[in-house]
Amino acid sequence: MADDVDSDSDDEIEYSGMIQPPLIKQLQTILSEYPDDGQILKEIIQNAEDAGASEMKILYDGRPAVQEPSTKKAPFRKYFKGPALLVHNNAEFSEDDWKGIKMLYSSIKEFDKTKVGRFGLGFKSVFHITDHPVIISGDQLLVLDPHQDSSKVCQTMKLKKLHRYKKMKVDDCLKAFSGVFGFDQNTLESGHFKGTIFRFPLRQEETKLSDNIYDKSKVDDLFMSFKDEAPVSLLFLKCLESITLLREENESKTGDIGEIHFSVHIDKTTIEAVRSSRTDMRSQIQSLGNTLPLDSIRNSYNMKICVEDDVHNVTYRSWKVMNLFQGENSMSSTLQKLSKDDSLSYSPYVGVAMDMDCPSNFQGHVFCFLPLPLTEESLSGLPIHVNGFFALSQSRRFVKWPTADQIRNHTHTDKSIQWNQALVIEVLSEVYSSFLQEFVQESSNYEDLSAHAITVSQCIPDANEVDEHWRILFPPLVEKLQNTKVFFTTNEGGKWISKDQAVFLRSNKIPSGHGVESTIRKILEMYQQNTVEVEDHVWETLELQEQEEVTPDFINSRQKKL
Repeated sequence: MADDVDSDSDDEIEYSGMIQPPLIKQLQTILSEYPDDGQILKEIIQNAEDAGASEMKILYDGRPAVQEPSTKKAPFRKYFKGPALLVHNNAEFSEDDWKGIKMLYSSIKEFDKTKVGRFGLGFKSVFHITDHPVIISGDQLLVLDPHQDSSKVCQTMKLKKLHRYKKMKVDDCLKAFSGVFGFDQNTLESGHFKGTIFRFPLRQEETKLSDNIYDKSKVDDLFMSFKDEAPVSLLFLKCLESITLLREENESKTGDIGEIHFSVHIDKTTIEAVRSSRTDMRSQIQSLGNTLPLDSIRNSYNMKICVEDDVHNVTYRSWKVMNLFQGENSMSSTLQKLSKDDSLSYSPYVGVAMDMDCPSNFQGHVFCFLPLPLTEESLSGLPIHVNGFFALSQSRRFVKWPTADQIRNHTHTDKSIQWNQALVIEVLSEVYSSFLQEFVQESSNYEDLSAHAITVSQCIPDANEVDEHWRILFPPLVEKLQNTKVFFTTNEGGKWISKDQAVFLRSNKIPSGHGVESTIRKILEMYQQNTVEVEDHVWETLELQEQEEVTPDFINSRQKKL
């Protein structure tokens, strides 16, 4: 009976939300997952890329700017102190960008499959540098101040009305921004800045957020880490064409701030072709929305990258790049399901790039549009660079792979791990195969076909060098190359043939001495054999053991037949 009485009472359940830690504490947790290193600049580059910018500049401004402390009458003064690190790009914030930058753990770009930095967390790594990021774009100025009450962390102002905001001193803003990337008094009067500027006043003393004091030497470290990867930073991006580092250490300078310290850009000899190819593929992908194409979308281009340092030393590197967005008609049911999984929100997109100079010390690096931090985990062992919409670790430093225990116990059911494996097996194998075949077709552009054949051979991975996680590429790649003409013979003036048409010659398998090798070569030439000289790694990787090979017995049999 008592239970019945209770059930008819007017008492109501008490509901409440989870108690959230203070914003400062949440930011500290994020910073602990994002080391204070070159990854910070990559996060900012990714945001510029996602905004559709073609140019980006990063400036160390050593000027003190505003030195007076903040007061009750001028509380905004601390946001305009110097020295500072400033970043400019030539795209303007959209409404979604303004919303996204105010998000903490998620992002407005989270389910946009065309975006690189979709996760939102990465940008917060700038709090390693500063307590007060300031953003100017279009007609707005935004200050992020995590030390404020939670309802006042994001402070948005209109540029044209800056002089009308209570306690805002316009002169403080001009001391920090005037002469920087074209910003001046006229910008405030017009109320509009064409492009975007991020300004990060360097932390000069310990705060509740961080005890990480940031000075010129730490900015130098950031710059150095970028310069190390600069020659490949533009390879797989869809929009950015140049990135420039600048410095300003003349404390009294007031105009035309920043002298070029370092730059990387796509050379004028290839820029138009690269831009056209990128734009076309980007527009095709954007037109899909969140659907998949039935047929694959691909592009390829040759890219020459120019790097210039502070003493005007200029170096060039030439690359061949191919990108593929896999179509639904070419997918397994597993990849289709994963591609449509909103909890992943990844695109079946992979690219490859080969250094046309074929340096002997080349190391294949893994990219998620920008190169992952250079560690053993980010080196694939492949003879080309690989880019893809890979599922990464929380810090976005590593591709997710199953652990040794998961492999041993067959328990790697994490969907993000399944995604990475499917991306390598299906999409990477397809673009790798297409890359090799197109590279062969381009042989007509080369005078020395034998030299080009060696370059093609160098594109084929060495199973002994490839990291264990990437060896899942081999079976599907070998299958796709099964009947393709990727082997070069000098017979009949030089031609490309399939493996079934070839007689393979491995010089280290021919008896040495007494002119045996030269005699065998003369016999092969005399009887017009489709001889293909092949390196051991190609022999092993492409599983050529069942094919015809030049041996003394083979020579004897040919002589008997003829």
